[in-house]
Amino acid sequence: MLLRISSIITPDIYKIIYRMGHRDELAIVDANYKASEICKRRIYSSITENDKLLYEILKYFPLDDEDEENPVIMMQLGNIYKEEPLMWNTYDKVIKEYDEREMGIEKIQRDDFFNRTKNAYATIQTNDSRLHGNIIIKKGIVLSDFAVSET
Repeated sequence: MLLRISSIITPDIYKIIYRMGHRDELAIVDANYKASEICKRRIYSSITENDKLLYEILKYFPLDDEDEENPVIMMQLGNIYKEEPLMWNTYDKVIKEYDEREMGIEKIQRDDFFNRTKNAYATIQTNDSRLHGNIIIKKGIVLSDFAVSET
């Protein structure tokens, strides 16, 4: 046991986010996602709400701000959906809490999203059964305390 670390983030998740480098991508996908078929490095989490896992991860994980491409990506809805899932608003609030930029969340085509998760550094599959809870975040630079104090 340790003090002040999240009980939501497993040791395997800590290991993954610690080892990720600048601009590496991390996918957090719901229980319906075909991660075992697509993703090369996947870990599992028993959490049932992806937004809570995202919130905890972003405490340690800076979003990339050196690339023109958006560091937060989701899959576009298919034509059968008339409105965005409520959890997308929750994702937006979580992102805004950790990142002051008004960037929104980029939405890409389904096949493009599958390719991004295939090439992601890692994919965390959860027990979240809500549809369209899949999100990709791109890691930014982690500055040391020394580098931050010099600027």
